[in-house]
Amino acid sequence: MARKTLTEKLESARLLIFNSKDPDVAPPLDVMGIDTPYIDRGETLYNEAMQLVDDQKKEYQEQSLAYDKFYLEKDDAEADFNRTLKLVKVLSRKDKDLQNRLGLQNGRVNAIASWIDNAVDFYNRLLNESDFVAKLGNFKVTRRQLNAEKVAIEDLRQLRNEATAEKGQAQEATRLRNEKLDELDDYTTELKAIAEIALEGRSQLLEKLGIVVRS
Repeated sequence: MARKTLTEKLESARLLIFNSKDPDVAPPLDVMGIDTPYIDRGETLYNEAMQLVDDQKKEYQEQSLAYDKFYLEKDDAEADFNRTLKLVKVLSRKDKDLQNRLGLQNGRVNAIASWIDNAVDFYNRLLNESDFVAKLGNFKVTRRQLNAEKVAIEDLRQLRNEATAEKGQAQEATRLRNEKLDELDDYTTELKAIAEIALEGRSQLLEKLGIVVRS
């Protein structure tokens, strides 16, 4: 038998708990100690679980949006950076000292945080080379443009921090949701077992609670 989806589990819990107050079902359950306060506790558990399920979905949507924004901005900033870097390498090809000052001999890093730091460092070094920046101006790359490209990369730090924070919030929302779902599952397991005893031989009443009786 296929495992129930979360939606199916929650619907089964809703049917079991809320229909336990049915006028025909409640009296025999009450005899077994499944009274109004007991069912009220189940309703509260169910409602809390539903709220946490919604919260978890919302947090993961916010995480997805934050990462989408980060990677979109990163793609644009990286494209500008790569174009500038290629031009700088071409125009500095005969000046090894300049290339060393610009750190052009350094290997490329893949870790995002390190890439951001290295890219910002590249722009800082480049902007200190006033004569070379003036040379770049001949090819329509201005100091203002270089500063804008640098700021765009610096801004990635905050966007990445925001995305990381959203990820943490989504993970915490999942933990809280799962804790509540476990609590709800424990409650419904007990309620179902007692209902099967209290309503033994009364298949129609059991089916009201979503409990299928095999013939």
